[in-house]
Amino acid sequence: MEDISCKTQNNNRGEITGMDNIPPALTNSLKMLGLTSYDARVYATLVLFDHAEAKDIVDFLSLSKPCVYDALESLADRGLVVKRSSKPASYSAISPEMAISILMGDHEKASEQALSVLKKLEKEKARPDTEDAIWTIYGDANMEYKIRDLLSKAKSHVTCILGDRYVSFMENVHVRDIPIRMMVLSGSPGIEEKMHTIFPGKHADIRIIPPERYNTPPPSISPGLVEGQKNFMKFENTLELNVDDEELLIIPPFLHGSSSMLNTRNKGAVHYMKILGQVYRDWFIEGDESQHPSSSRQKKKKTNSTGQK
Repeated sequence: MEDISCKTQNNNRGEITGMDNIPPALTNSLKMLGLTSYDARVYATLVLFDHAEAKDIVDFLSLSKPCVYDALESLADRGLVVKRSSKPASYSAISPEMAISILMGDHEKASEQALSVLKKLEKEKARPDTEDAIWTIYGDANMEYKIRDLLSKAKSHVTCILGDRYVSFMENVHVRDIPIRMMVLSGSPGIEEKMHTIFPGKHADIRIIPPERYNTPPPSISPGLVEGQKNFMKFENTLELNVDDEELLIIPPFLHGSSSMLNTRNKGAVHYMKILGQVYRDWFIEGDESQHPSSSRQKKKKTNSTGQK
């Protein structure tokens, strides 16, 4: 947090100060590496000056003395600034290459420590899973991040029904070589090769379902439902992603697509969608035979019959 006592000194004459010579982009970059904005400006000033006394920095940046001294102390503690003389105190910045290396090292250590602790917290789970937890994730970017994150955590298996609209969300995903059952509802040229490139694992079962198949309703549904499918549903806009039977992402086949998705770990919802997904899989892949198993068995019996008891 920035020290609110560190304020820019008034410049009533409207003169250009050193603040104008420190690009905001540089300050922002150094802030992202862990410096405060005042630390960043003081370090940049010392790089510009080669060496300087505190009062020179105060005058150059038009900052208060406490602000500059606090920044010099902070930079010295991190090894980014060295004191060259004590009376009067003069300071120098270490080389930019060394400074960035130190900041990157600090970042890496902090990242490793934070990740280690966060993973422990993730496993502990202060609150037990609740049965009614169904979340909505908004925005294409957030939806894509969630898909990639969920796939990266998959341990045993993945099942997915994927409409053409969301194929791009699957690019650059990282998933273990585990059983993957995926139906891609798409008529795009080269889609099969593309999906096998994204999921090259030997356990990937990827089926491409063309529009003439997924736009043809099963013969068992009523005319009213057929009309509703034509008027209100577009399968290219659907997504159902089930990871390990533990977590589920759903985007219904809305007519005009969606920029939100449902996310749940609710066991009932996960298994309900698993059953529904199997029904669609049977229809899209097997067609009429999946709808009339008895007639299929009779046909098979006739084919294999020899006329003998």
